[in-house]
Amino acid sequence: MERLENDSPDDSYSHFYDWSDYSTNLFKAAFNAQTVGEHVGRTLTSPPSSLHIIGISVGSFAADSCLKTLRTLHPTSTLQLTLLDPFTQRGVLGVGYGVKYFGREADYAQQFLNTDDPVPSTNEACKECAVFDVTGAREREEEIFGHDWPLVYFSRYWGDVGIVEEARRIGRGEVIKVP
Repeated sequence: MERLENDSPDDSYSHFYDWSDYSTNLFKAAFNAQTVGEHVGRTLTSPPSSLHIIGISVGSFAADSCLKTLRTLHPTSTLQLTLLDPFTQRGVLGVGYGVKYFGREADYAQQFLNTDDPVPSTNEACKECAVFDVTGAREREEEIFGHDWPLVYFSRYWGDVGIVEEARRIGRGEVIKVP
């Protein structure tokens, strides 16, 4: 997390929101995250020209909800969403919610996916995101737990925590396996 903050461009502002107090109940975590995300989105009263929101695991619900709120309040802002091994199940009955909806309101949405860990509902590509499957990336060290790997990969190797330039974007629903 420190590396992401330290590598941000000089003309940017980084903020990490720790919402872990609201994430302890597995059945309510996604709903709580959406409420937190909406709240955070509403606190940004001046419209940002561009904003990059990053969600990790079930925090992807918060990130996506924040983005949706900002899209409504500031429709001309450029909004990018990055999801790092997103947890996609919303409550008991919401299987596949994130797979279907995450990134829909973003100007650009990307997902860093890992498929070899036991964490439920994190092993499927989100349809509204450009997907980078880092499961078998050669840079992965054996001791890194699979669910942590997308965050580690993004912070170490992606190198662009700002808005991804148009020329570097891949299409929604496109999956690239990182060698």
